[in-house]
Amino acid sequence: MAIRVSYKWPSRLPGSSRLSRRALLLGAAAKVQGQKAETTAFDLSLLDDAAVPNELFFVREHFPQPAALSAAGWKIAVDAGAISLDGVLALPRRTLPATIECAENPAGGGLVSHAEWTGCSLSGVLPKTDAPFVKLTGADGFSHTIPIAKALHPDTLLATNMNGEKLPAQHGFPIRAIIPGWYGTGSIKWLQRIELTTAEPAEAYVRQTRSLLAGVSNEGAVREGGVKSVFSRPMDGAILTKRGRFIVRGVAWAGEHQVRGVEVSVDGSKTWQPARLEANPPPYTWVRWSWDWKIAAAGEFDLAVRATDDQGRTQPQERASNRVDNYEWDAWQTIRVLVT
Repeated sequence: MAIRVSYKWPSRLPGSSRLSRRALLLGAAAKVQGQKAETTAFDLSLLDDAAVPNELFFVREHFPQPAALSAAGWKIAVDAGAISLDGVLALPRRTLPATIECAENPAGGGLVSHAEWTGCSLSGVLPKTDAPFVKLTGADGFSHTIPIAKALHPDTLLATNMNGEKLPAQHGFPIRAIIPGWYGTGSIKWLQRIELTTAEPAEAYVRQTRSLLAGVSNEGAVREGGVKSVFSRPMDGAILTKRGRFIVRGVAWAGEHQVRGVEVSVDGSKTWQPARLEANPPPYTWVRWSWDWKIAAAGEFDLAVRATDDQGRTQPQERASNRVDNYEWDAWQTIRVLVT
């Protein structure tokens, strides 16, 4: 469906004043919250600041949100012991900006958002161990296992605050893990149990490839996020009602690494132009980018965007054709817009 580009997204309801598209989205999300496992994408056209407001941050739940969540008496079982929420709050605290993306997020998809997370390092609650893995389990029953090296990294957090506020229920209140730079499967919400284990985990999220000789093969766990970029304005199907200057915008991120460059094409990927990065992003975070498009004529235009990180990784034009899993959709985003 074609979208006319004003980005105020006005809408009028009978007997009401003009409502913003953001308000309409929030109302729709409120109606479905709590009924079943929720998946709600962030509308990238609403991107105005680096941090996404808590109420607009994407939600991906594997099981329904636990009922009757309360900070009172909350404890996390840690191997053979336990630590209370008050105990976690008493540990040295830090704030870390980090972008989280669902491993199943498609090219150009909104299952990605950015926030500032405050909490203590996971390492602060772990006993000394030779165990190679740490298993994290939430009150909803979902669990994920990470290598001990990532668990001991000071940037791996037990977060109690999000963008300066207490964690909302749909984002893991009262406490969640934040595994920065990795896909969101490890950032367990409603954290209740931490186990040290020597067993190699039976990974639920693995790369799978198919070949004529070997059939389907597992190629390792899906963990660290790749390099990726998206458009926020214009969106696919937009109608630009005015020729001349249009600022193309978006964000890019690179897992544990830093974005070093973003390129934009408006001629079907024949030529590329460097976009301007609005900051020198630290690891784990997305960076906003923009490019000044001088539109000389009307017509249909095929736009594409690709990013490169500080390791020299550049987004591929297409996902590897032999991939048969549903993770790591890191190909270029392409959109088509009409200029009238």
